[in-house]
Amino acid sequence: MTQAQLKNVMKYHLRNFNDEGVTINDSTVFNTVLSDSDGYGNANSKYIFRSVIRWTMINNGHADKPWPKDWFDKNVEYLSSKII
Repeated sequence: MTQAQLKNVMKYHLRNFNDEGVTINDSTVFNTVLSDSDGYGNANSKYIFRSVIRWTMINNGHADKPWPKDWFDKNVEYLSSKII
């Protein structure tokens, strides 16, 4: 998986959670689409998104790298460059 492919996967899943009408692109900041308070416990869009991306990376042969602590306040371009 390349960084471009990872960004496409991230944007695909962000579109699925996007009930705010946010434009989804490489500059989309995660906290404008995802939330840590829209579910029950860890079953929220922030946690589910992170889990899906981690699963995708592992199943495509990548290491399960630690995510930056500030990823939620950053954009698609930033995070993809840190975990690819």
